[in-house]
Amino acid sequence: NARALTFTTLIIANLCLILTNRSWTRTIIKTITSVPNTALWVVTTGTILFLGIVLYVPFLKDMFRFSTLHFLDVIICLGGGIISVLWFEALKIFQKRRNHLKMAH
Repeated sequence: NARALTFTTLIIANLCLILTNRSWTRTIIKTITSVPNTALWVVTTGTILFLGIVLYVPFLKDMFRFSTLHFLDVIICLGGGIISVLWFEALKIFQKRRNHLKMAH
Protein backbone atom coordinates (compact mmCIF):
# COMPACT_ATOMS: atom_id res chain seq x y z
CA ASN A 1 0.00 0.00 0.00
CA ALA A 2 2.90 2.37 0.68
CA ARG A 3 4.02 2.22 -2.95
CA ALA A 4 0.63 3.32 -4.30
CA LEU A 5 0.26 5.99 -1.61
CA THR A 6 3.70 7.42 -2.31
CA PHE A 7 3.25 7.42 -6.08
CA THR A 8 -0.16 9.07 -5.88
CA THR A 9 1.05 11.74 -3.45
CA LEU A 10 4.04 12.45 -5.70
CA ILE A 11 1.82 12.90 -8.76
CA ILE A 12 -0.57 15.19 -6.89
CA ALA A 13 2.30 17.24 -5.44
CA ASN A 14 3.77 17.66 -8.93
CA LEU A 15 0.43 18.85 -10.30
CA CYS A 16 0.23 21.33 -7.42
CA LEU A 17 3.77 22.52 -8.19
CA ILE A 18 2.77 23.16 -11.79
CA LEU A 19 -0.21 25.22 -10.60
CA THR A 20 1.75 27.23 -8.05
CA ASN A 21 4.67 27.93 -10.39
CA ARG A 22 2.44 29.49 -13.06
CA SER A 23 2.92 32.79 -11.25
CA TRP A 24 5.51 33.89 -8.71
CA THR A 25 3.29 36.69 -7.42
CA ARG A 26 -0.33 35.55 -7.78
CA THR A 27 -1.88 32.69 -5.82
CA ILE A 28 -3.11 29.52 -7.49
CA ILE A 29 -6.72 30.68 -7.22
CA LYS A 30 -6.02 34.07 -8.84
CA THR A 31 -3.95 32.50 -11.59
CA ILE A 32 -6.58 29.89 -12.39
CA THR A 33 -9.39 32.45 -12.50
CA SER A 34 -7.54 35.20 -14.38
CA VAL A 35 -5.15 33.41 -16.76
CA PRO A 36 -6.86 30.71 -18.85
CA ASN A 37 -4.62 27.92 -20.05
CA THR A 38 -6.15 25.09 -22.05
CA ALA A 39 -2.92 23.09 -22.20
CA LEU A 40 -2.72 23.12 -18.40
CA TRP A 41 -6.16 21.54 -18.10
CA VAL A 42 -5.39 18.95 -20.79
CA VAL A 43 -2.21 17.94 -18.95
CA THR A 44 -3.93 17.94 -15.55
CA THR A 45 -6.89 15.91 -16.77
CA GLY A 46 -4.65 13.46 -18.62
CA THR A 47 -2.42 13.01 -15.59
CA ILE A 48 -5.35 12.31 -13.27
CA LEU A 49 -6.89 9.96 -15.84
CA PHE A 50 -3.67 7.99 -16.28
CA LEU A 51 -3.11 7.92 -12.52
CA GLY A 52 -6.54 6.36 -12.12
CA ILE A 53 -5.80 3.84 -14.87
CA VAL A 54 -2.48 2.82 -13.30
CA LEU A 55 -4.06 2.50 -9.86
CA TYR A 56 -7.25 0.66 -10.82
CA VAL A 57 -6.64 -1.37 -14.01
CA PRO A 58 -5.57 -4.78 -12.67
CA PHE A 59 -2.83 -5.44 -15.25
CA LEU A 60 -1.13 -2.08 -14.68
CA LYS A 61 -1.74 -2.14 -10.94
CA ASP A 62 -0.04 -5.55 -10.75
CA MET A 63 2.80 -4.43 -13.02
CA PHE A 64 3.64 -1.57 -10.64
CA ARG A 65 2.83 -3.75 -7.61
CA PHE A 66 0.31 -1.22 -6.34
CA SER A 67 -2.37 -2.17 -3.87
CA THR A 68 -5.86 -0.78 -4.17
CA LEU A 69 -6.30 2.70 -2.77
CA HIS A 70 -9.54 3.29 -0.92
CA PHE A 71 -11.34 6.63 -0.68
CA LEU A 72 -9.61 7.62 2.57
CA ASP A 73 -6.22 6.72 1.05
CA VAL A 74 -6.87 9.05 -1.89
CA ILE A 75 -7.92 11.85 0.49
CA ILE A 76 -4.67 11.38 2.44
CA CYS A 77 -2.67 11.58 -0.81
CA LEU A 78 -4.54 14.73 -1.87
CA GLY A 79 -3.89 16.30 1.51
CA GLY A 80 -0.20 15.41 1.48
CA GLY A 81 0.30 16.67 -2.06
CA ILE A 82 -1.53 19.93 -1.44
CA ILE A 83 0.10 20.60 1.93
CA SER A 84 3.54 20.07 0.42
CA VAL A 85 2.98 23.13 -1.79
CA LEU A 86 1.01 25.40 0.55
CA TRP A 87 4.20 26.87 1.99
CA PHE A 88 4.96 28.46 -1.38
CA GLU A 89 1.47 29.93 -1.63
CA ALA A 90 1.90 31.36 1.89
CA LEU A 91 5.26 32.84 0.85
CA LYS A 92 3.62 34.61 -2.11
CA ILE A 93 0.99 36.17 0.16
CA PHE A 94 3.62 37.17 2.73
CA GLN A 95 5.84 38.82 0.10
CA LYS A 96 2.89 40.64 -1.45
CA ARG A 97 1.89 42.08 1.93
CA ARG A 98 5.50 42.98 2.75
CA ASN A 99 5.89 44.78 -0.58
CA HIS A 100 2.61 46.57 -0.06
CA LEU A 101 3.77 47.77 3.38
CA LYS A 102 7.11 48.96 1.94
CA MET A 103 5.33 51.01 -0.70
CA ALA A 104 3.01 52.54 1.91
CA HIS A 105 5.95 53.92 3.92
